[in-house]
Amino acid sequence: MTRMSGEQRVVGPSPTPAGFTVMALIAAFNEADIIGQVIRDLIDQGVRVYLLDHGSTDGTVAEAQPYLGRGLVRIERFTELETGGNGRVSWTSILRRKEALARELEASWFIHHDADEFRESPWAHLSLRDAIGFVDRLGYNAIDFELFNFWPTHDGFTGREDVRDTFRYYAPPAACDRLQIKAWKNVTGPVDLAASGGHEAIFPGRRVFPIRFILRHYPIRSQSHGTRKVLYERKARFSEEEQRRGWHVQYDAVDENYDFIRDPHALTKYDPDAARLHVILHHRGVEVLEETPTLRDETISDLRRSIDTLNRQFDTRNRETAELQGELDARNRTLEELSRQAEQRNREAEELRRQLDECSHDVAELGRQLDGRNRGAEKLAHELDQRIGEADELRRELDTVRRESQRLASELTATQQRLSDLHASLSWRCTAPLRAIGRALVEGKRARERGV
Repeated sequence: MTRMSGEQRVVGPSPTPAGFTVMALIAAFNEADIIGQVIRDLIDQGVRVYLLDHGSTDGTVAEAQPYLGRGLVRIERFTELETGGNGRVSWTSILRRKEALARELEASWFIHHDADEFRESPWAHLSLRDAIGFVDRLGYNAIDFELFNFWPTHDGFTGREDVRDTFRYYAPPAACDRLQIKAWKNVTGPVDLAASGGHEAIFPGRRVFPIRFILRHYPIRSQSHGTRKVLYERKARFSEEEQRRGWHVQYDAVDENYDFIRDPHALTKYDPDAARLHVILHHRGVEVLEETPTLRDETISDLRRSIDTLNRQFDTRNRETAELQGELDARNRTLEELSRQAEQRNREAEELRRQLDECSHDVAELGRQLDGRNRGAEKLAHELDQRIGEADELRRELDTVRRESQRLASELTATQQRLSDLHASLSWRCTAPLRAIGRALVEGKRARERGV
């Protein structure tokens, strides 16, 4: 969006190449209440700024410094005065310095700009830079401006509000200020500003674009500002030589009793659409026809063809803008759809992340349980190993007992055989009574023991 004095305009896609640059050369003296607004507006419209500060004693430099490196190329302290040390301002020296800067600086176009004015394209959809680029492509190398002089209609301006919103009433320029050819293409050879007192850039082969651009001028912002600026900061310091040449006459009638506050009924309320329509319909070619009626029939067809060409070009640009706007809308819709899909994917990813966290928790719990079971299995395996060891020991003992049993069985068999042999022998039979007596004695002894 580009700020345009209370209204806003949408600047369409710029057809101007990126390398196309416009440089505004501003000279300032004690303009702290407005210089920041002027620089910011130029930068917002794609125009670079070079500031010549002519020894300001207020906050002009401080107000400009925040824009250094952001569109403001440099703040030059310009203090060259007329010889003789009389403290008077040499407007000629300032203009000569601007001529030199136009030779030294790199830019496609230059604007001889004041610190208390705002310049605008005659087409609402083009910024100042893009409009100058359009003029450049049509083959013109200079631009004239329609001057609107705005006056204070009250005494309440503080410098904190936008001066274009505060003062909305203007007066047409005086005859001495009608010529405003103050924008020119960077051409080969010098450009002369001083010869006209800064009213026009003069150079060979100049072709001025027929439609004037808009120049909104705010020279006085309050009663105290007007008194200080005109009586003490301007009239008292103007070069006497320049005054003899007829320069600086706009303030000749101003004295200490001069009232700078104007009645809005004596002025015209500014309408940006009406102003643009005026500069397009009442262009320089029309003025030539009005001043020289005999040429009207001869040139009117050429002017109509030029206007038709301009209209066709604007229609083409409007169609291109509409097509680009349609593409932009389609891309915006696609972007919105992609944004919705991205949000849905984000929600799904968040749900998957939550489920993953839950699975990780479950896996950790299963891991803990598995560790416990592994420890139990290891304990059981240890006990099993012990039981197997004990079983092996029992098996070995059983084998020993089995072998001992086999040995005893063999001995028993042998003993039984010997007993059988003994029973069968004669001595055994002969000693039978003695064994019976022995058994009886043993039984008697047992019976006595039981009786006791």
